[in-house]
Formats: sequence, structure tokens, C-alpha cells
Amino acid sequence: MLGPFAWAPKGTVSARAHFAGQALVEKGHQVTILMPPYDNPTDSGLEWEWDGVRLINMRLQRDSARSRLTVPLAMARRAVRLAPDVIHVFKPISYAGLSGLYLQFLWSSIPLVLDTDDWDGPGGWADVYARPRWWKGFSAWLERWLARRADAVTVASRTLYDQIQGFGVPPEQIFYLPNGPDPKLRRLLSTGPGSPSQDGQRMRTELGVGDAPLAIYVGQIAHGHDLDLVVKALPDVVQAIPDLRLVVVGTGDGLPALQAQVGQAGLTEQVIFTGWIDPDQSSPYLAAADIAVAPYRDTLINRAKCAAKIIHYMAMGKPIVSSRVGQNLEYLDEGRAGLLTEPGDAADLAAGMVTLLRDREQAAELGRRAERRIWEQFDWRKQVTEIERAYQVALALPLPERGSG
Repeated sequence: MLGPFAWAPKGTVSARAHFAGQALVEKGHQVTILMPPYDNPTDSGLEWEWDGVRLINMRLQRDSARSRLTVPLAMARRAVRLAPDVIHVFKPISYAGLSGLYLQFLWSSIPLVLDTDDWDGPGGWADVYARPRWWKGFSAWLERWLARRADAVTVASRTLYDQIQGFGVPPEQIFYLPNGPDPKLRRLLSTGPGSPSQDGQRMRTELGVGDAPLAIYVGQIAHGHDLDLVVKALPDVVQAIPDLRLVVVGTGDGLPALQAQVGQAGLTEQVIFTGWIDPDQSSPYLAAADIAVAPYRDTLINRAKCAAKIIHYMAMGKPIVSSRVGQNLEYLDEGRAGLLTEPGDAADLAAGMVTLLRDREQAAELGRRAERRIWEQFDWRKQVTEIERAYQVALALPLPERGSG
């Protein structure tokens, strides 16, 4: 597997590739993940094994024009030296995408599977970040080209399935692979010492919120995020529930603007920012919260994504207030396993938060349904057969047809 960036702070490697790899290892496969840690240079050159998956960071001191060309080639070469049966490229852009391009031109005899968990082309992340026009054009071309040249494609959402099929990829080469919960959370949900309820009480003490109603957001705060909707909703929520507190667990390039918005709205006493927390350490924060929030606008980015935060909320049995868009409808069972509000509507979001904070019985029932649904429908151990099917299709493709899409 070729990752698009470091293990952390982003989650594609740690919360998608690694969980998929772990499930494959349990089925008897050998899995190695190569990563280009341009966003976490302290990991440069580090290698370790976790849950049976071998993790290798390429040597990379900083992100530069040169590293964007040379490191993907080094990744491709390292992957080929491992003599794999299949190479699985996670994300068709940047370092991983360019590695896929090198592989297709230089080592096309090795079956290649592409994974996509976001929409990065026109109408997607390419329109959010300030990039040179030529770079946006090249990324859009690579996203399309690599999907068509891959021997199989795994997609994290129904929208991405449609987008990839729209590139002309045959349906029999596209495999729906939504994100699933962290397998370790099953142990955390047990009772006794270190149980979520005890962790939650300790965390409330640490946060200094006492018994106040507590809402939480856990996840990346990227540029172009939709957390501003929560800030816009908070005055209405606080008017109904004056002692409400919101804890924001995460960081990202959108954090400074969010903090400024909170200050301008006069909500600094209501909002607690923790900064970046290792994903493995975020569960006590969730255990402390009464409800979890994840607002979205109706955009192509949000319809295409498969938010790990929603999955984490569900696995922890949290009552969720989110938006009626994209994969949220499938995860939350059209609103039967979580409260779905109108996308981009801060007033509706506020009403949903107040409803669940006041109606503890309804909130508890939604939390139970969410927990049951995520483990029954989206456990990686159940989805691993779909990954194996993708690999089998890639392996079965005749050599003359390989990479000829």
C-alpha cells in the first residue's frame, strides 16, 4: 500500500489504509504501507510494525518541488523491490498519485489498485486550496487518468463510485469500501476500570466542565471546513441551555480562523480548544460528551467524503447531530441512527443540538442504534472480502489489458 502522507495528523493512512491492512493480515495476507511524511518530517525514515502491518516512512526532510518528483519515484521503486502481488495506491494525487503514475509507466506488469476517499478535482479540494492553475490541471488529469489505468478501484462513498464510473471505468472494476471503525474500540467499550464512563468523568474534571451539558467535535479542521456553522448555531443553543460547553478536539490550517470566529462571537467561555490529540487518545473526550456534532454544507466535497469522525462517534455510541448529505445518510440510516439537519442551516443545527441535549431518552436511543449499526454493517473484518475481490479482479486481468484504460 502507498500512502499519500504521514501516519498523522491526517487520517487516510492511520484510519483507512492501516485498518484495511490489519483486516487483510488477519486473513493471512502480508501488508506493507509506504508513507511520504512531508506533513510530519519527524517520521522521516521511521519503520515499525503495528497489528501485523509493516509501516515504512520514506526519507523526506521537507515538502518541496524536488521531493514531490523524487520521493514518489523512490516509493515506487521500494514497493517493487518488495515483490508484491498487488500494489494499492491510496489517493490518486500528490505523492501517492505520482507514485502510481511511475508504476504504470515503468512497472505496469504489477497489478495496481487505486483507492479514493475524497474528491480532489474540479468542484472538490482543488477549488479550496490556493494552488497554481497548472498544478490543479495536472492533479485533475492524474485523478482521472490513474482511475482509468488502474486494474481496480476502491471507493469510500457512493458519490465517488458514480464519479469513477463517470470516468469510464467499468462497474465490475469499482468496489465500494466505506470507512469502518477502529477495531480497538471494541475493547474500550467494555465495562470496568478504564471504561468509557469512568474515562468520561475523569476527562470532564480535566476539562473543568463539571456536569455542564457538553457537545464535542473531533477531527481535522481543514481550510474550508464547515465548523463555522456550529459557531453560528451556538448563540441559539446557549440561549436555550446557558451552561452548554463545546469542546473542539483537533487541529489543521482552518483552526486559527475558527478561533478568531469564536472570539468575535463572544463565545470563548463556551468553547474549549484542545489542539491536536492522538486519535488513540480521543476516546475519553468522546466519552465525556453528551452529544457529538459534525455539520456540513451540501457540496461535492461533502457528498464524496466518508468522514472518519462520524464513524468514531458511532462506535462510541454517541448521539450525533450532523447534516443530511452524502454518506451521512447511509451511515446514520436516513436519520434513524442520528439526527440529520438541513445542510448549511445553522438554525436547524442549533435546533437539533437543543433537541438531543434536552431529550436524553431520544439521545440515548440514537446512540445505541448508531453503535449497533456501525459494527454490524461497516466492521473492517466484514468488508475485507470486498478488498480481496478487488485484488482478485486486478490479478485476473490479462497482462495486455493491464493499465490500458
